[in-house]
Amino acid sequence: MTTCLQSGRCGVVYNKPSRALLSVCIALVSTTATAAIDSVISIDNEWAYSTTEKKTHKFETTIQPEIEIDLGRDTQLTAIGRIRNDTKNNIDANKSTDSELRELYIETTIGRSFLTLGKQQIVWGESDGLKVLDVVNPQEWREFILDDFDESRIPLWTVNAEVPINDFTLQLLWIPDQTYHKFAEGNDLYTFTSPQLIPHPPPGIAVVMAAEERPNNTFQDADWGARLSTFWNGWDLTFNYLYHFDDNPVLYRQLSLTPSGPVATITPRYERSHLIGTTFSNAFGSLTLRGEVGYSLDRYISTNAISDNDGVIKTNELAYVIGLDWFGFSDTLLSAQIFQSYLSNNDAGMLRDNRETTTTFLARRNFINETLTTELLWIHNTDLNDGIARLKVSYQICDEITAGVGADIFYGNQLGLFGQFKDRDQLITSIEVHF
Repeated sequence: MTTCLQSGRCGVVYNKPSRALLSVCIALVSTTATAAIDSVISIDNEWAYSTTEKKTHKFETTIQPEIEIDLGRDTQLTAIGRIRNDTKNNIDANKSTDSELRELYIETTIGRSFLTLGKQQIVWGESDGLKVLDVVNPQEWREFILDDFDESRIPLWTVNAEVPINDFTLQLLWIPDQTYHKFAEGNDLYTFTSPQLIPHPPPGIAVVMAAEERPNNTFQDADWGARLSTFWNGWDLTFNYLYHFDDNPVLYRQLSLTPSGPVATITPRYERSHLIGTTFSNAFGSLTLRGEVGYSLDRYISTNAISDNDGVIKTNELAYVIGLDWFGFSDTLLSAQIFQSYLSNNDAGMLRDNRETTTTFLARRNFINETLTTELLWIHNTDLNDGIARLKVSYQICDEITAGVGADIFYGNQLGLFGQFKDRDQLITSIEVHF
């Protein structure tokens, strides 16, 4: 569970392998004489009203076209775009409109193996609300954790192969895309301010931000991953490995003396990490037990200690989540989880404690033949006693239209991950149209 986030500028970078994968997709399409085409367009409008500031936080319309082209011979092309416009310009203070190619990938079979080639999302893990192993794709933090994971993940240009081996399936990943987390910045609504995330130098020391240092070698800096999955005695099991650049930049610090006083120069830099993990789940009647464990080598935690020359501590991290899902009532899900993260170091001045504990509770119930859904998600950090409660009610008016209302309530210590946004409570209305 990565809760030690660092601020930094991140953008979409189309490097040489990205262009190469795009060329392959186009070539495959151009060689097809006839193809069956399915398409859908989703339009989502969301209005958020601040109960603290008594004003509109956002009035955002999202248009997402999706097209699927059947190329024959068990081959399909999928393309997904997205256009967003926020008339209030609060979520991203620098621009009100953005557009992007979200996903573009070819799916095909080679013998008994399955290959997905192109810009895509890779989902690992069994947890809700927070992540342990679901770190293959970087995340867009423009609305903190309020966006659905499918919307906040940043798809990457990836070669994704799934190979059956007896009772196992081996997934192999090659990711030559050097795109990392995208954070809120400056006057954006959800810019991080918590000292748990952002180092704060002592008074009297000026801070200068140096240019970000990003990996730029196409093959040497590519991420690699593998997952082995199987079903054994009622258990769904996976064993995961990811060799990757952590999507959080490490904020290296260099202190120097100038005629006007001491200066701390901060240089964001990305560092390699090994992630080893496993997931498990099994159903026992109306109760499902699930969980995931991840061990990360070479994690870097910022420190405020002046005695530390570069401002970071190198450590390892053990993180896990255990969840219980109960379906004992008709059309109802009750789910509880506990997340814990342990660092192998506990040096003075580190921005976070060597142990973090977060709990979640989810209650969801469907009514009227599953056209009306009510949901409550509560996330609570036990260390700083802060968290968020999210309530949502949605109603499917017809097959094409769904309307919803909800509320997001932050609480707790402003030093914490959630408490830093305690003045961001909001009421929400939404309508989604598909055609």
